[in-house]
Amino acid sequence: MTTQTIRENYIFRRLYRQGKSVVSPCVVLYYKKTKGNLPNRLGITATKKIGKAVSRNRARRVIRESYRCLEPRLSSGYDFVIVARTRAAGVKMQVVKAELEGLLKSIGGIKSSKP
Repeated sequence: MTTQTIRENYIFRRLYRQGKSVVSPCVVLYYKKTKGNLPNRLGITATKKIGKAVSRNRARRVIRESYRCLEPRLSSGYDFVIVARTRAAGVKMQVVKAELEGLLKSIGGIKSSKP
C-alpha cells in the first residue's frame, strides 16, 4: 500500500497537537494511529534553523528516501510527520534511515518479520 503525502496545514497542526512524538538526533517523528486500515500519510518539514534552501531540501530528500526504503515493512493506518533537525542536513542517508527505523520500531510501526 502506498503512502499518501500530507499537504494540508490543519493535518500537520493536528498531529503536532494530538499526536505522540519520538526524538532522535536527526529527526523528530510525530505519529497518530488512524481509524481503520487506511494507507499511511506522510509529511516532512524542515525549518530555517537547518540552513538555507539547499540544506533544507537535502534534509527533506534524505528523509523521504529513508522512509521510502522502509515503506514496504511499515504497518498501515498511521499519520506521520517527520521534522528534520539541524544534524539531518549534514549526515549520510544510512544514518537517517537507521534512526528512522529505530523510531518506527519503538512505536510499533514496523511489521514483524516473522512469517
